[in-house]
Amino acid sequence: MKRRGYWNTTSYGSRHSSARTLVVAIVFLAISVAFMIAVAAFQIRGSFLPPKEEGTKRTYTVPGLRGEIYDRNGNLLVGNATTYDLVYEYGAMPDTRREINDSLLAVLDALSETGNGDKRADDLFILKGSYPNMKFVPELQDKDSAEYYHYKRFLDRQEMERADTDAEDVMNYFVKRYGLSTARYTDAQITELIRLYYEMERVDFGQYQSYTIAKNINRNLITRLEESNIEGVNFDIQAEREYAYPGVASHILGQLGKITAENAEQYIAEGYPLDALVGISGCEMSFEEYLRGQDGVMVIRYDDDGNQIEKYYEVEPIRGNDVYLTIDLEVQIAAEESLKASVDDIASAKGGAITVLDPNSGETLALASYPTYDLTKFDSVEYYNSLRENARSPLLNRALQGVYPPGSTYKIGAAMAGLESGAITKEDTMDCQRVYPKYDHPTCLGEHGHLDVIGAIRYSCNVFFYHLGDLLGVEAMTDYTTRLGLGVDTGLELGNAAGNAAVTSENPGDTVRAAIGQSTHGYTPLQMSVYLSSVVNGGTRYRAHLLGSVRKYYTGEIVYAPDIEVLDTVAFSGDTYDMLMDGMARVISESELYRDFSRVGVTVGGKTGTAEITGRVDYALFMGFAPLVSPELVVSCVIEEGKYGSYAARATVGVFEEYFADKT
Repeated sequence: MKRRGYWNTTSYGSRHSSARTLVVAIVFLAISVAFMIAVAAFQIRGSFLPPKEEGTKRTYTVPGLRGEIYDRNGNLLVGNATTYDLVYEYGAMPDTRREINDSLLAVLDALSETGNGDKRADDLFILKGSYPNMKFVPELQDKDSAEYYHYKRFLDRQEMERADTDAEDVMNYFVKRYGLSTARYTDAQITELIRLYYEMERVDFGQYQSYTIAKNINRNLITRLEESNIEGVNFDIQAEREYAYPGVASHILGQLGKITAENAEQYIAEGYPLDALVGISGCEMSFEEYLRGQDGVMVIRYDDDGNQIEKYYEVEPIRGNDVYLTIDLEVQIAAEESLKASVDDIASAKGGAITVLDPNSGETLALASYPTYDLTKFDSVEYYNSLRENARSPLLNRALQGVYPPGSTYKIGAAMAGLESGAITKEDTMDCQRVYPKYDHPTCLGEHGHLDVIGAIRYSCNVFFYHLGDLLGVEAMTDYTTRLGLGVDTGLELGNAAGNAAVTSENPGDTVRAAIGQSTHGYTPLQMSVYLSSVVNGGTRYRAHLLGSVRKYYTGEIVYAPDIEVLDTVAFSGDTYDMLMDGMARVISESELYRDFSRVGVTVGGKTGTAEITGRVDYALFMGFAPLVSPELVVSCVIEEGKYGSYAARATVGVFEEYFADKT
């Protein structure tokens, strides 16, 4: 009873308790109001990480320039040109959602009115049409697309179920979250703001990540926005890739592009922002780790009157390293011009490739593929589509990805196998009466009479090599030619098609045809150059490579240079070497080709070939080397439907001339 009376008392103690309760309630109310204000502020600013700090500090992303690409002699191939991007900075934007919306709309108006409407940076928006009747884009049906990847990330972060979410749900999310009332904004404005906010969330816009609204903007827009003093707007200086020799080495150099869904996780783990440009082909991709720059963060502080009082790097931007290739620019240009002239001069020809190697190191001096393209025009959708639709496949790097029968160029490897195995000797001859007397009687191009191996190489006698193939079998030949480089990875950093060596067939006629480079042989032009290099240097197969060195920009200090790498060593006798070299020397010196190659200034050896492909004009092939003693250059050429091997040989004369111009 007393306890109950105590809880009901109206004494001083009770009055004191009531006052204390009131104070607690007021404090709680104040805390609650403050919390609600904070939550409201957070909602106003969206889901872009914690709200910006009060005060006058602003941070800006400063891009780390990408390294440049040079040839072996220091000639700039790919550099950086200065451009300006329009970015929206978290630390500089207004404090209320309405002000933010209005600033973004003002920016969009300025883009349109200054001729920059087509410079918008985002291209992965998942909705099409206009609010409130927007629909999902068709790309979302492809689970391998970049649109689907980023949409999935968006749903996961918002804890929205993929199966149950439709386009209307997405629209409603952005309308509610960002205060896009139809009472204040038109349907067209809401459409544009939804697009902007989706892209901002997609790239994780926030305190540590700005959002690029437009790229490569013109000076008129910069002036307009500076005069308008729109909060949140800033301009990033960007380095756009600039090609010193437009149209030259395009298949080698490659392009930059956005991170794709397939490799997004890898790049994120390596610290790339999702909107980063990375190498997507050629040297830009293969040497990304060296060329990549590291973005920095600049901090600017202002006083209460808006005057700048301090400016410093919170994180210093780091420029990427420069890459020096083994490519010789002048040899590359000579290869491309010679190849183009030859292909265009042959009525039936569709395209071709020339590859140039140093046989004593595997250094790649030139890789030409024709038809080709101009990297400076790649930003044009119309130009790119025209390349994709071109029946002659200019986007295909024939030097590395084209797979062709080697024709009679294969006879050099077959002759080595025959001599080294003892199946034939230097003195052995074969009587060529134009027709081989076995296996459906395959024919020769001439009636050569008795020929030894040197004569068989010089006259490219099919009958001699039919007989040799019959003696050896396919495996005995391919054991040598594979180790010399045909049908195996060259090791080149850009990658290459594997090709395929002929295999033993139940039909013995296939075996004898394999000895002259027919049957199921298929090799790339670069593999042909590696193969010939392995022969003329005495049996060492080097890894073909394009990377000469990686150097610091400011000092030129070499920070990395790959070692010359031996992939295989094929032992064969000095007598065999001399016979092969003698035969290839005579291919040039005792034929109509001598008149063309005499201009080179040094003795050139080589082997021509024609490859039969059903339903097409014969393909023309040639592989050559110079000088005859201590060779230092190997050149191979393939011309699709080029008709005669001599045509491919003549296409390489300009390459030899250019290389030896200052050496004779």
